[in-house]
Amino acid sequence: MRSRWGNTLGLAILVMVALEGKTLADLPKAATLATPVAGSLYNAIGVGLATVITRHSPMNVRVQTSAGPPAWLPSMESGDVELGVLTSADAVTSYKGIVIYKKPFRNTRILAVGGSLKLSFYVAKNSEIQTVADLKGKRIPTDFPGAPIVKLSSTAGLATAGLTYNEVIKVPVSDLNAGAQAFLEGRTDAGWHTVGAPAVEEANARKGGVRFISVVSTPEAARRMREIYPGSFPSVLKAGSATGVVKDTNFLTTDIYFVAAKTLSEEAAYEILKVVWEYNQELGPAHPALREWTRDRVASDKAFIPYHPGAVKFFKEKAVWSKGLDSLQAKLLSE
Repeated sequence: MRSRWGNTLGLAILVMVALEGKTLADLPKAATLATPVAGSLYNAIGVGLATVITRHSPMNVRVQTSAGPPAWLPSMESGDVELGVLTSADAVTSYKGIVIYKKPFRNTRILAVGGSLKLSFYVAKNSEIQTVADLKGKRIPTDFPGAPIVKLSSTAGLATAGLTYNEVIKVPVSDLNAGAQAFLEGRTDAGWHTVGAPAVEEANARKGGVRFISVVSTPEAARRMREIYPGSFPSVLKAGSATGVVKDTNFLTTDIYFVAAKTLSEEAAYEILKVVWEYNQELGPAHPALREWTRDRVASDKAFIPYHPGAVKFFKEKAVWSKGLDSLQAKLLSE
């Protein structure tokens, strides 16, 4: 009897080991993670994620740089790029093929919701400009042909106060960095950037201090923001929590998504998330922007595109997937 039980147990263990070995063998040996150019926030986030995943999984994750999501999303659509990092705004507009995207990219799925990107206008600390409405008639960076999504976000920021670019003095710039340089050189009265950006830190040091001004966060203003910049919402940062936040300040906010191609296997997606979950404490040291990538944020009911099936399976096992998320996932897949 003992011998039969021992044989049965041994066989069960062998089957489990064989299944585990099969799962690992089925994982791709390499994967490509797309990001913007080196030196950008999203590239730093991507490099941090790739480093931790490569260190703790059988997969070697390579970072591939490009001009941004419009450049690499076609490769994810075709299955040539497996992973990427992008904002919720880029995710929803590209998924639906609206605003700056002329065709939909439906092959993108969320692996995890990470940190968030908070943007607003910033001015010299001693500036008379106190509100977005005060920007009327002032010199503001515009155009951003190198990053169309930036003009979209700043347009939404103005719209929260009922303003358009026709009511300010437009100073054409090529991208965010050029806009920051224009502010440093005194060619604009306000800049538009993210909290924590090196350009804001530099302006704070060289201009005797800077101050972010609040976007308007009323329900009506939030609606205008979303209509212009889909995937955005207002959120508040407390006074002193970051450079330029001298009082409680409302920001235009978008979540940052870690995404995968729909064609990435469920096993691979599961393994990637297992690493991000189990070695979460290594993300912050990989890059400060990853400190906000905490376990309580990975499954968000604010998602604007569907989750990957491997993510759904993993989050259900970790009890962070709710019935509400089941409903949201079904809705997003049916759109």
